[in-house]
Amino acid sequence: MTPTAIPAEAAEWARGHVGRQAAWALPADLSGARTWRMSSPQGLIDLRITRTDDDFRREVYAHRHAIRHLSPSHGPRLLASEPRLRSLLTVQPRGWRVDTANLRLLPRVHEDAGHLLRVLHDSATRAEKARSQATRTTVLYVQRIRALVRQVGAAVPRTQSDAVERSAAVVLEHVRDLPAAFCHGTFGPAAWEWQSQAQVLSLAGFGRSQIMAAVIDLARPALLWAEQPNLRDWFFKGYCRALSESELLILGHMSVLAAGEDLVHAIHLRDTESIAAAAASLRQATDQAETARQHVDGPR
Repeated sequence: MTPTAIPAEAAEWARGHVGRQAAWALPADLSGARTWRMSSPQGLIDLRITRTDDDFRREVYAHRHAIRHLSPSHGPRLLASEPRLRSLLTVQPRGWRVDTANLRLLPRVHEDAGHLLRVLHDSATRAEKARSQATRTTVLYVQRIRALVRQVGAAVPRTQSDAVERSAAVVLEHVRDLPAAFCHGTFGPAAWEWQSQAQVLSLAGFGRSQIMAAVIDLARPALLWAEQPNLRDWFFKGYCRALSESELLILGHMSVLAAGEDLVHAIHLRDTESIAAAAASLRQATDQAETARQHVDGPR
């Protein structure tokens, strides 16, 4: 659970940049960072303390080389960073998480999400050796999720943990064929925030942003597209790129891995509602991946 009080040294450092502001703790995200939010004349200010030095360097790099290509109304802005404290201050656009009704009924949300993701993804073209870096980080991503699911053991039904293992093996087999991108890392409806007055979508939750296989960012939206294919069409209208053959082959397996990651995170938070939702997503992803496999293999 995230402590309610900001560590004294980090609080003093933050006050030097944004003054004394009331702060409240935000729920832990998949990166493991601790986050507090403040409302100030500058906007919504987030103070993040990353879990490790590597996480800190990765997140600062993402802000400086990728996230900054989103406009201030579409994504956060890095105000300051302090490596000694593993702390970052960011300004967030003022928006509300897209609710279920609007998520399903507003094609505009999906088109805008596709456009913003393409802007972020294209940032990788400016990075040297992006392809080799994406291969390495994607392998680590898959191995980490597989290890996390193994650690929770019986908390994940055997059929679903087996599905995670199978999907991990398929992704690792094809990882070198996957296009690289500067990924959001946990892209999906939970990271989409809508500014109703301005009618603008913004992205949040960049704690796992780095260069990886682009298809990782499509894993969570794909679960929604399975129920409403028209939303997929709107998304790709904004994304302006068709998926490669290798991406189409492993997208369902990426959805299994993403759903497995979300379930493990919910289990660690001991959030009953989140556990139920993540478990349902993993069942859906597993069923879809199995159906796709049978379609490829044909009748036996």
